[in-house]
Amino acid sequence: MGYYMDEKYYYGPVEQEILDLSSEAFPITTEAMVGAMESTSPQVVRNALSSLVEKGRLYRVQRGIYLRCDVPHKPTIEDPEALGLAIYKGYIGFATALDHWGLIEYHAFTIFIVTHSRSAERGLGLYVFRAISMGKKAQGMVFDRGVYVSTLEKTIFDCIYKPEHAGGYPLVAQAISESKPDWNAVVEWFILLGSPSLRNRAAYVIERAGNAPNWVVDSLRVELKDFIWLDPSLRRRGRLDKKLMIIDNVGGWDND
Repeated sequence: MGYYMDEKYYYGPVEQEILDLSSEAFPITTEAMVGAMESTSPQVVRNALSSLVEKGRLYRVQRGIYLRCDVPHKPTIEDPEALGLAIYKGYIGFATALDHWGLIEYHAFTIFIVTHSRSAERGLGLYVFRAISMGKKAQGMVFDRGVYVSTLEKTIFDCIYKPEHAGGYPLVAQAISESKPDWNAVVEWFILLGSPSLRNRAAYVIERAGNAPNWVVDSLRVELKDFIWLDPSLRRRGRLDKKLMIIDNVGGWDND
């Protein structure tokens, strides 16, 4: 039975096998390592993982999840979307989904994960991983490029529903203007999950985006008795849209 060493540490054969296997895995999981090393006792694998953490070659994210450290004790994050889904069970959403679908020009360091019932936040390296609970609205995902992410059409719904996680309505409208969704599916999501006020907000934002057929806004529009604020959390003044009964108190639109 051989041992391996670098400048500071010796590595046993199980540790070395884990290091070899970890070069192809992201993130590294206890389950995957135990499965790949069938001839080795699961407890021996777990002990080796813990030893590699102590030696700075692996970083323990949480129970059963590890990252490789190319520099001792400093984890390497190769795929932040995949790591986010390992930390929080759900799908990639909001601004991260806009980035995934190529609809925004920057790569944010906050990774949004939509979950059914858990809201939480975790910082790791340069990244912040945020889980946003959406209850029954946490649906409409697809497996794409190695991760579960909201479909383009559901991304539009989610970002209009909670614009604070997507940079605000003007950025959402700009992203929508760059997209080519199935507009029938967009409308269906708002009819299925949206309140009357949300549907009118969606109609307003999509109309500002300027790339949807006219029937989309007409299909989303609901007759409201009173005006509603485009963003209820902001200042109480703005421009009236009598057709959609919206008071636009957001501002910052590119075409204003």
